[in-house]
Amino acid sequence: MLSMFSKRAEPEKPNDRSRIEVSLGRPDAAGNVTPLKVPQAGFAEVRPPRAAQPQGLAQGRAKIFENVPSVGQYLYHLNSDIRAFTRAETAHAVSSCTPIEVQRVARLLAKLKGRYLAQIVDLASGKRGPIGELDVVDIRRAREMAEEVELGLAALRQAIENGDLALDGVKAE
Repeated sequence: MLSMFSKRAEPEKPNDRSRIEVSLGRPDAAGNVTPLKVPQAGFAEVRPPRAAQPQGLAQGRAKIFENVPSVGQYLYHLNSDIRAFTRAETAHAVSSCTPIEVQRVARLLAKLKGRYLAQIVDLASGKRGPIGELDVVDIRRAREMAEEVELGLAALRQAIENGDLALDGVKAE
């Protein structure tokens, strides 16, 4: 979408390899060496000032920016591109998704939350001794796992709501 704002004078050409010499790079061929332009020590490469550059180059740059969008137009088209890219990549990465699979993710989240809460309650039981560093590490890991799956389920729901992920076996609204 954003490519519509820049119109080039010439269409892009695919890589043209017709001009490449077959003998290039072969040790037995005479013309296989490309001389390198190395500046002499103590001398910097001198470039002509901007005003002295060829007129065609300056006109070419002006044509690129001939149809410049406003910030609002750019952001609108950027959001549109992001949505299109997200849909395409999701369709490419996720072959299919069914409501049963989404429910399995929800059940997994419930199990992880339950385990986390069970570990918290277990810390307060009278049968345990003092709380150790390993106990805190286990609780942190259980919490992080539950939070990560919860974020994943939220992203899954958002993708379904946005239309980025189609559910098999469910009618579209």
